[in-house]
Amino acid sequence: MTQTSYNNLSTTTENDNNGKLLRGMIIGAVIGGALSMLDSNTRNKVTETTKNMKDTTMDMYSQVKNNPTEVKDDLQERLKSASSVLKEVISDAQKLYEKVNENIILPVTLVKDESSEILSHAKEATTDLKDIGGKVKEAGEEVKGSSNG
Repeated sequence: MTQTSYNNLSTTTENDNNGKLLRGMIIGAVIGGALSMLDSNTRNKVTETTKNMKDTTMDMYSQVKNNPTEVKDDLQERLKSASSVLKEVISDAQKLYEKVNENIILPVTLVKDESSEILSHAKEATTDLKDIGGKVKEAGEEVKGSSNG
């Protein structure tokens, strides 16, 4: 039961810390925004951007209000066009994947397999050479032993 209260205390402390961090970030953003508005260039840019957004929104609203069918048809045409382009992109990406797989990945895999096979043969040859070397050494010791005796 004591352990549970420690876990709850830890979670509560963590939540408090997260809340303080979030609060501090929001306060910092508000202060930063307020300070940036002291600069006349920034104020002018914000005002201009807001006016442009308002004008664009009003233009779109009036177009939809005056010609809803035309706006709908235009939007559908744009979506069809975008869909067509996306289908081409997907097809091109699939072709590229197949090309990379065929021209790069497959040869690399073959080289890797062949390298492994060559390495295996080299290890066998090394073992055989050691065996031959051991036999030569043994023969040399016999020759020395015969001449000493």
